Amino acid sequence: MKRLALFFLSFITVAKSQDIQIDTLKIFEEDIIENLEIDSRVDELRDQFELKMIELNKADIDDLTEFPLITRETAKRIIEYRNKIGGFKTREQVFYIPNVDENVKSFLYRNGYIQRPNVNFRIRSRVLNRNNLRNFSSNFEENFKTYQLAYFSVSNFSGGFIVEKDYGENKINELMNFYVEYKSSGKIRKIILGNYALQFGQGILLWKPIALGKGSDAISPAVRSFENYSSGYISTTEVKPLFGAVVNSKVRNFELTLFYSRTDLPSLADSLGNVKYVDFSGINKKRRTPLIRKLYGGILNFGGTNFALGILNYYEIFNRDFSLTISKPFQKKGFYNAIEFDFYFRNLNFFGEVASRAFENFSYVAGLTIGFEDLNFVFHLRNLNQNLFSINGNAFSERYGEAWNEQGFYSGVKFKVWRIGVSGYWDIFKFPKSGLDDIKNGNDYRIEANFSVSRNLIVKLMFREKARVEGIKTSDEFGRSSLGEGIERRRNLRFEVENRLGRISLRSRIEAVRRSLNNVERGILIYQGVRFEPLKNLRIYGRVMFFKTDSYFSRIYVYEDDIDGVVSLLPFYENGLRWYFVVKYRFGKILSIQLKYGETFLSYTETVRNIFGLQIELKN
Repeated sequence: MKRLALFFLSFITVAKSQDIQIDTLKIFEEDIIENLEIDSRVDELRDQFELKMIELNKADIDDLTEFPLITRETAKRIIEYRNKIGGFKTREQVFYIPNVDENVKSFLYRNGYIQRPNVNFRIRSRVLNRNNLRNFSSNFEENFKTYQLAYFSVSNFSGGFIVEKDYGENKINELMNFYVEYKSSGKIRKIILGNYALQFGQGILLWKPIALGKGSDAISPAVRSFENYSSGYISTTEVKPLFGAVVNSKVRNFELTLFYSRTDLPSLADSLGNVKYVDFSGINKKRRTPLIRKLYGGILNFGGTNFALGILNYYEIFNRDFSLTISKPFQKKGFYNAIEFDFYFRNLNFFGEVASRAFENFSYVAGLTIGFEDLNFVFHLRNLNQNLFSINGNAFSERYGEAWNEQGFYSGVKFKVWRIGVSGYWDIFKFPKSGLDDIKNGNDYRIEANFSVSRNLIVKLMFREKARVEGIKTSDEFGRSSLGEGIERRRNLRFEVENRLGRISLRSRIEAVRRSLNNVERGILIYQGVRFEPLKNLRIYGRVMFFKTDSYFSRIYVYEDDIDGVVSLLPFYENGLRWYFVVKYRFGKILSIQLKYGETFLSYTETVRNIFGLQIELKN
């Protein structure tokens, strides 16, 4: 298999070079998803990039801000440029919008259209298999992951559903999400029935299950400036999406969103019937205690040219009491409220949110951006109360997916000089409530530079260091153990070269890690990747990678190419080799078939792990 992998890459490397069609979705994945932390919801972030479609000449601020990277200010710049040129005649014109991030332009090019089709649909079916290809039909529960998606839009109506089975689950329909949505330009702007997501302010109480975390873009993740509060949901999170109904109306500068939700959460109860654990993992094989959660609420927004204000109020009630031993500050019932603000003064943007439960246990987030064409700054202050917790909270912080028990200050900068682009941040964080062996505080900084040697040759360099104070076990000279404090320090250094040769794109990387706590551990990873488009409708991706680390603690995360809709952000440790290839072929404009196969060889255990995936999709 090693020879096959090397032959595959050698063949593609010497293939004939021609002009290549831009795969803008891959640009997003490389520049954004790859650099996020492993525990962020990167699969759902990819769904947002892939499935969200925008009518370029009719989209308003609400439509544009549904995309995670488009802030209110960016949406204004897009609309101002559109009005200036009298509307977009071709999609390529989006690349000329001034003072807009290149990632946003690439998204508009890929997912935008000039005239809405009368009927739009997408049907996708996928099966993944791990560690069992030679006995493909055995152990369905543990080694198979299946996925079916359908989406449609007709005139003002749209909707869809998703059915998924994860590894370790035994039913094809272990997860089911669906919705139907009506949109118009009248006073009733939107009605959603089924699964949906709500977002508000900076995510202290309500946010979509996805969130951008700290990464190569030091500005966009920290800036959450949205006016569009509700959206239908057909991705793969099992706990955080709401289920019920949403009605959105708008009259002049006032916008009102009313919502109701009833969801059943997986939990575990103690001997008294009180809930001592709520499962957020998404793999709910043992649902011993039903926990019903109901929400009733509304959001009122008022916006002008240079400002937006919003008020959120909702009532939450559970059907069971919570145990005193539960780790998070749940309450059986409570009234939650928050305000958001967003102000613009030329190159300045001041934004934030203040939230509480019954006007007690306040949390707040505030940020300031200073933006010029090639120079941008962001400063972000967060104080998330240890006694205020929301299941749907998802603030920008050290702990993605949560919005409680954290204090921090984040500063970031992004600039470009000549052909050199630089992005960096520094984040200081603290967890007021922590156990003896928990993380208590720390700091994290990262700097990344890329140099465009030519149009087709890019060199990148990244350095990151994260230090965290945490409880550890120590031993004295008599061998007696006790709990103390130690500093875990992790440093990553990455060097990468990308070379585009017509229809061939080559990527080479070497990354080293040094981790210290009680002792020092090191790791290194080297890979050579290739992308090739031999035919107009055929794309091939491949990679060979060598890795060696002292243990799991010195692991290195790597994002790898996959079939559409799947995100592979994998930790590599011990000593071994991995190779894979992905083939994507489109039959005309409607049908596409995608295939992935990969193998990982672990030298120490002399084991082989493989992965196989097949996906068939119909879309217009």
